[in-house]
Amino acid sequence: MKSIASVVGLVAILALCAPAAHAQDPVVTDPAHYKLELDNDHARVLHVTVEPNGKIELHEMNGAIVVPLMDYESTLKTADGKSVIVERKAGKAAWLPGGKREFEAGAKGVDALLIEIKSAVPSK
Repeated sequence: MKSIASVVGLVAILALCAPAAHAQDPVVTDPAHYKLELDNDHARVLHVTVEPNGKIELHEMNGAIVVPLMDYESTLKTADGKSVIVERKAGKAAWLPGGKREFEAGAKGVDALLIEIKSAVPSK
């Protein structure tokens, strides 16, 4: 009986840890392109830089607001193989839905901020 309780406890712990194991933190997995600028209870801000014609391999991210720091063009490829050419203008914010994607920078490269919203509850 004790071993069944141990197995059930282990399964419960693994189930709780599974989402964290699947999450990919680009600051950890790709520090050459992603730098953490801010992380608190409400938001996380990543600075993304990609060299001209550079590539970010297939990765998964949460939805985020992108704020380009320069004009650029890039190609976004989703996990299902669809490609979209994206043009960004400096300072013009846009929403990026979460999911798996691959990213190829154009001739100018990329310099942008990604803002992940954690909580909309005001601070006390």
